[in-house]
Amino acid sequence: MPRSFVGATVAVALAVAAGGMGITSPALAKNNNAGAVIGGLVAGAVIGAAVAGAASHPNNIYVNPKPPPPPKPDPWRNAFAPKPGITCYPVQYACYNANGAYNANWTWKVYQR
Repeated sequence: MPRSFVGATVAVALAVAAGGMGITSPALAKNNNAGAVIGGLVAGAVIGAAVAGAASHPNNIYVNPKPPPPPKPDPWRNAFAPKPGITCYPVQYACYNANGAYNANWTWKVYQR
């Protein structure tokens, strides 16, 4: 609840309690404590509702999200050289010469393709 509403509600409750204490009826004037008890109960109920309402609505709570998963290993780094000057890439199931030309002979030997 907004604070102005709570303050106004408390002010009304206190006014009702104060008004209840000034009973002028002769039948009710015998027990002056009744008005105070009723006013106290009303004020206590209003204040209790205001406090309970504020306690049940906490401020926004922000939780850090889970971190992203680690990057997967780079499959191109798994390249190997069965012989100097020949590079085979498991990602492509292919082998290449040092100048970048496709080497069908080594591709067949390594990957049977």
